[in-house]
Amino acid sequence: MSVSYEGEKSFNIRSDGDTETPEVVDVAVLSVKGSQVIVVTDHNNNCLKSFYTKDGRKQNSQVKTKEKPLGLTKLSSNRVAAAVWPKRIVLVEATPDLQLLSSLQTCKQYRGLAALPDLTLAAATLSGYIDILDVNGDVLKSISVPITDQKIGPVSYFLHSSLSTNILVSDYGSKSVYCFSSEGRVVFTYTPRGKTELKEPRGIAVTTSGDILLADWAANVITHLTEDGLFEKNILSREDGIAKPFGLCVDDEDRLYVCLPGGEVKVFRRT
Repeated sequence: MSVSYEGEKSFNIRSDGDTETPEVVDVAVLSVKGSQVIVVTDHNNNCLKSFYTKDGRKQNSQVKTKEKPLGLTKLSSNRVAAAVWPKRIVLVEATPDLQLLSSLQTCKQYRGLAALPDLTLAAATLSGYIDILDVNGDVLKSISVPITDQKIGPVSYFLHSSLSTNILVSDYGSKSVYCFSSEGRVVFTYTPRGKTELKEPRGIAVTTSGDILLADWAANVITHLTEDGLFEKNILSREDGIAKPFGLCVDDEDRLYVCLPGGEVKVFRRT
């Protein structure tokens, strides 16, 4: 079934204390004490930020990460994990203000993260592998990303868990989307050619019905794939304000959040 979205609002993650123009890499939406809390990674200002409304007033908070944060994943209704350069993963709780719970040293640099049902994390390496990590950040297993006929090898960035608990991988080196089981079996590979060929895929998200939404940074589109990895259509484009999209997130009400240059986040509601 085809999905469609229309613009609802947009906001900028700029906040007091910023020393650089914000760069929002990834976004997650939490629910804390009945309030919606939007959490983002600000790559240029070395922090995670939260945005929420309390007593009718817009509020925000932040947690410093010292180095540059990258991909983000929702762990529970009020917790997220973020990959931080060069070799760390931070666990953060929203109360709704952000509080740092722990900082895990890892043996590798990771970019994208995806929380899995068994309390493990899938993490995208810089070397063509997806590592499965335990709660301490230790590697349980590594899944090799296939090599395609592209000139560049696998460069995985964004990950997401599907409704069937598989691991979705957005890979801009091979211009592909991969779906793996948690054991490492390839469920499907999406490497289109011709008019639908991916240029530089980035953020990936899943709707409440299991449909896959994919950001293409260079093509300036958001693409809809079926749960089985089949192309449906490009659902958002430059005409909708999509320019160089990065991270994506879908909340519990199927709103789509798109990270854009200059610290902008656009929100679209499903129609």
